[in-house]
Amino acid sequence: MASNYQEDSDEGSIPQTSESCSDFSDSDTDSEPASESGSDYEEAAQTSSKRNVCIHYNRGNCRYGDKCRNEHICNNFLNGSCKYGAGCRLNHNSQSSSSRQGRRRSRPSSAETNEEFDGPYRWQLNLGKGWENISNDHILEAQYSLPNTKGIKIYNTRAGAISIDFSKMRVLQKTNIKVRRMSSKDTEWLWYYRGDHSWYQYGEKGKASPIQSSQLETAYQNNHRDSVKFTTDSTQYEISFKEMCQRNVSTGRKRRVRRRPKYVPSEGEGLRGITSQLKSILNPPTNKTPEWQFKGTNKWHTFKNMGGCSVSSADIEKCYKQNQATMNFTVNNDTYTLDFAKMSQVNQRTKAERKVRRTKFVWR
Repeated sequence: MASNYQEDSDEGSIPQTSESCSDFSDSDTDSEPASESGSDYEEAAQTSSKRNVCIHYNRGNCRYGDKCRNEHICNNFLNGSCKYGAGCRLNHNSQSSSSRQGRRRSRPSSAETNEEFDGPYRWQLNLGKGWENISNDHILEAQYSLPNTKGIKIYNTRAGAISIDFSKMRVLQKTNIKVRRMSSKDTEWLWYYRGDHSWYQYGEKGKASPIQSSQLETAYQNNHRDSVKFTTDSTQYEISFKEMCQRNVSTGRKRRVRRRPKYVPSEGEGLRGITSQLKSILNPPTNKTPEWQFKGTNKWHTFKNMGGCSVSSADIEKCYKQNQATMNFTVNNDTYTLDFAKMSQVNQRTKAERKVRRTKFVWR
């Protein structure tokens, strides 16, 4: 399925060219469902009422294990409502009753597709007649792997342009179309929290965090509705997998948490390669000259060579077309670095980061 793309993000991403989409919320106190990778399965839903599903297995405490006479399979999956999707710890193999034959594998079950897939992931759409592969899905995967990216818009599908919400893994405003991401058992999942200026990985080098992504992933696989507590600088925090948020136990303040896969590029491919491909495919017919803007407190502002700013939108576009990775400019004696790959600008003195965008296309 051939597709063009544009993405929506919190901070920055591989070149962003879209308006912010109102369907994506972005508040420091907002929490999101733990459905970072999931989808609905109509085929399985039709059979849920005909099967003897073990309720104790679904609650995580079946004492009979593989000897249980009832079926060990995710009941929500059978009903077409499992919000955990590829990350669910319960069995999603509708042809097997064994809880050990879980969803995390390199060959999907027959309820998903009859084909094997190569590589660590596969993105697909279902427009009502079965699952179809999305072409160039490494671009979609690269966007999904960034914690600041909330969604992406795909052009030229058989259903026209569609917008995918990564948080809920669903297609916006088109309930008859479904999306899913299949991953192999070797996928490495990373955990991030929303800081004051950017997203930070738990346990990342140089960041004060007593808990590692791997520890959170282990706990998450054991129980998707559980929570984990940790202490740093005498302050206790609690991470809720159900709400996908981090809460300061003393103050009650919440920060959003996201779980994203570590991006695995194809052979000979890297961030600059993806950036180049995005530049070439993000081109629906238009005669409008692109404008470069930065995100203010409540709205976007176009770069203009006035009021203390040393560059204009045209200057940035020139550097962008020359395939530069970054460019520097000044505003009122402060130096800023614009990163074309992350689509963000950073004040080198305060380290404050803002989103930037290239408004060649408008997200409608």
